[in-house]
Amino acid sequence: MALILDTNAISALSVQDDALLNILEPGAELCVTVVNAAEYFYGIQSSRKRTLLSRWFAEFLESVEILNLNREVFPFYHVIRTELRMAGTPIPANDLWTASLARLHGMKVVSRDLHFDRVKGLERVAW
Repeated sequence: MALILDTNAISALSVQDDALLNILEPGAELCVTVVNAAEYFYGIQSSRKRTLLSRWFAEFLESVEILNLNREVFPFYHVIRTELRMAGTPIPANDLWTASLARLHGMKVVSRDLHFDRVKGLERVAW
């Protein structure tokens, strides 16, 4: 089963968070969205450990699939955003893209963000 790592999961993985490592199944295919990769990249630019984290991140990106945004995701984005708007429970824009890609590819999202639980049919893996 392939898993999409949300930005907070990428961050936890970068510090080898034991709780996260314990829930990741050996051999699981790990993916990141281009949006989450950009968020993490943005975050490490102001870190005092920028050089170390940038090196780790470059190596990490070589080991995972990066899911890009394309026209296939548009209908999923539309449906999810409409469902959340109608329910009065919007989520942050970047996480909306993550949820849309997860639905498109039939993947679970590894995240600590509870708002992913508002997205119908999306399974969040927490640690």
